[in-house]
Amino acid sequence: MATRKQPSKASTSRSRAGLPLLAVRRRIWDQACDLIASGEREHSAVLAGRFHCSERIVNRVLLIEGMRHEREAAALRTGILNALEIAKDAGVSTVEEFAESLCQTA
Repeated sequence: MATRKQPSKASTSRSRAGLPLLAVRRRIWDQACDLIASGEREHSAVLAGRFHCSERIVNRVLLIEGMRHEREAAALRTGILNALEIAKDAGVSTVEEFAESLCQTA
């Protein structure tokens, strides 16, 4: 008896290229910043050639890295504002407690 051939998938899925590793994404970001600062308009094409990937991947990396920087900046702003508010509250409450203790001893 002959062995049957396994049926193939009805639709073949395209293999999706994953994003590069974090270290490579950071290098892409750094080099993109350098290219933009030097006035290069075709930075995606240049970086795609340098890193042997598609412009689509470069654009996705730049978007992700930009989002990361935005989130870090937002967290930093929030932390600074919270620290300033805590310091202000601590200064006011400490002075008020000190003033009350002076009034009670007098």
